[in-house]
Amino acid sequence: MNKKVLIAVVLVLVLAIAGGAAYFLFLKPASDKNAEPTYYTYDLGDSFVTNVKDSSKLFKATIVIVSTDAKFQTTLDAKKNIARDTVLFLLRDLTEEDIDSRTIQDSLRTQIADALNKSLDVNSITSVYFSDFVMQ
Repeated sequence: MNKKVLIAVVLVLVLAIAGGAAYFLFLKPASDKNAEPTYYTYDLGDSFVTNVKDSSKLFKATIVIVSTDAKFQTTLDAKKNIARDTVLFLLRDLTEEDIDSRTIQDSLRTQIADALNKSLDVNSITSVYFSDFVMQ
């Protein structure tokens, strides 16, 4: 009779361990997987001022980078000139019609983020904010 009790106890323990493992591996709530990422903002410094393409007007924009990388400041410090050149390259190609467009800021948010991710060799920039956006 002792053998049967021992086998039953071992069987219950094995089933309990297997059940616990299955819960943690397959059934555990995916709250971490679906959690909203944390966003950080990084200032690119001075405003960008450039000529408007095919015009005598000037365009001025101040840009803040939005990133999911809490340590992006280190990358930005090391490559700030590359970041500023990348943004300036995009802005100086804008025409008056482009700047007057209602969708230009949304369009530039995506274009600038994509261009910065590529030029800085990162994948954490999600968007940009404009704290100044003026054509004179």
